[in-house]
Amino acid sequence: MPEGHGLQPALRAAALELPSAHVRLLADVLAAYEAPTTSARATVTAVVPTAGFRSTARHILDCWAATPGLNGFAVALALSTAADAVAQLRATSSTEIVWTGPATAEVPVRLTRQVLVNLVRSAKTSLILVSFAAYRVAELADEIGVAAQRDVDVRLVLEDSEADGGSLRFAATKAFSELGSAVNFYHWPPADRPVNSSGGRASMHVKSALADEHTCLVTSANLTGQAVDVNMELGLLVRGGPVPARLSRHFRQLMVDGVLKPVPQ
Repeated sequence: MPEGHGLQPALRAAALELPSAHVRLLADVLAAYEAPTTSARATVTAVVPTAGFRSTARHILDCWAATPGLNGFAVALALSTAADAVAQLRATSSTEIVWTGPATAEVPVRLTRQVLVNLVRSAKTSLILVSFAAYRVAELADEIGVAAQRDVDVRLVLEDSEADGGSLRFAATKAFSELGSAVNFYHWPPADRPVNSSGGRASMHVKSALADEHTCLVTSANLTGQAVDVNMELGLLVRGGPVPARLSRHFRQLMVDGVLKPVPQ
């Protein structure tokens, strides 16, 4: 379901989430109607026979019905404008391979440690770091502390210890204990996690770093000295475009919803 209420966020969500060709088809059909009539609903939702498209189209029609004074041409124009803006935004984004391990001519070595340090240094307002394990990353902890000193909102989402129901011998927060209250620690409470058929509880196994809704690293590497410097690890660094912003908002919403909760101090 698209985020937010009202026609504007509905159109924005459609432009961001649907394939561009589907957005164009939707705009073309909307432009042919003066109002979101029963006939319009039947035609619009049938343009592309996928559940995601139908859900998005219905949401737009519902929001259009709640916004009097607009005809289909105006709604289609707004949708096309949003789609053009998204296309331009995506054209300005870049994706790079972050590889720690043996190099080839195709993929040179780019240590995960240095990418993480640069990402933390680039953060101006917000920084979210997510990892399963964490230890022996003193340089990274120092850089996070410096970011907090310049008023960056720093949130670390880490796995719990076995003693607290998690999967680690020691809680990952210990690697950053010197940061104290300068940063915010979050966890996925073990008691809230699903359990498999054998009775094993799920782990918080994500590894990612996000700065300012502009840059994100999605990686196989934990925040450990071994992973960021020595192991064979693969990640993708995305700058610009909708992906960093959506992923950042995703984690923040999980915090708002209470899925990820502050670690008791």
